[in-house]
Amino acid sequence: MEREQVKDGEPDQLSGYEKMIRHYQTWSDQMKNGKLLIRGDEREYQVSRQGYLKYYLNPLVTDTAISSWAVFEQLIKRQSGRHKHQGGVIIYVLEGEGYTETNGEVLEWQSGDLLLLPIQPGGCNHQHWNKDASKGCRWVAFRDLMVARYIANAIDQVSEMPDMRGAAASGPEGHRRGEWRATVGVEQVPLVSNPDELANVNLMDRLIKLRDLQRQRLAQATFLIRGAELPWELNAHGRMQWYLHPCIAYTAVQTNLFYRQEIAPGSRSGVQRHAGDVIFYMLEGEGYTELDGVRHVWKAGDVMTLPIFPTGVVYRHVNTGAVPVRLICMERNLVHTTGVDRQSGFEQLQPCPEYREAQGG
Repeated sequence: MEREQVKDGEPDQLSGYEKMIRHYQTWSDQMKNGKLLIRGDEREYQVSRQGYLKYYLNPLVTDTAISSWAVFEQLIKRQSGRHKHQGGVIIYVLEGEGYTETNGEVLEWQSGDLLLLPIQPGGCNHQHWNKDASKGCRWVAFRDLMVARYIANAIDQVSEMPDMRGAAASGPEGHRRGEWRATVGVEQVPLVSNPDELANVNLMDRLIKLRDLQRQRLAQATFLIRGAELPWELNAHGRMQWYLHPCIAYTAVQTNLFYRQEIAPGSRSGVQRHAGDVIFYMLEGEGYTELDGVRHVWKAGDVMTLPIFPTGVVYRHVNTGAVPVRLICMERNLVHTTGVDRQSGFEQLQPCPEYREAQGG
């Protein structure tokens, strides 16, 4: 049998295997050549049925290195529109005070708080209000686009923002959540640690048990985290507050890591090797991120990202201004699947100056 001749460089005649190789090469080139720093003053608010939105990353932005996240700000003058979509969205309040009503419950929030829209059957029907329309009210939201497809996310616009129709603003109605703190059960389903155990367990039953425990935990979990009430932790990478972490069980969303970091004037974070796919939103101050020896200069309102390379990246943040830098960090929580090390290893290569001093170094 004669073999079919394939000409080099003819995409339509390449095998599926060769096309797949080119696909991954294109993705790798995007990591190397795409934008890592997205400047806030180069993005504009757009008027939509849901409100005034400014996009840093989304599925339609194609010139950035990172493409697996949607990151956007919303400016709320009076109230947003109402829409329904699946949860997994993290919302950090940048300024002002307001309310969010989701599925009949009202959360009252202020600057520095984190709202969590849970992943649940039926999704989240929600709307946002500015508590004082004479003052600014903004937040930034993060959605994991990889998870969004996995949970069949879609957006259904229930009602338009009143400003679009000139209609009178309404107020939030529903049960008001008071105390944000929550205590959840931490019972675990036993793991199978040896193949010899398989004959004596019913793994389908254990899957159902795991489902029941997750349902119970979600019913008890908190949907709002008050930044002003979180303790500050000094670790080798810097001074941080943890909102979401693999070891925190009381939050309604478990798919992300999220922290706020503060860097004193003239100081810097630790030096860290990381596998990448991380988003930093700069809240206050100015400085730069040194990534594999290259400086990326930013100021408040900018978004800095870490690309994904086989050997990871080495980075640190440096404050070059006269006031403290504050930033928030978001990344995907896959530590129990791909592992903390992932493809490149996770290492703290150098501590920040404050930690070294505290340790007597």
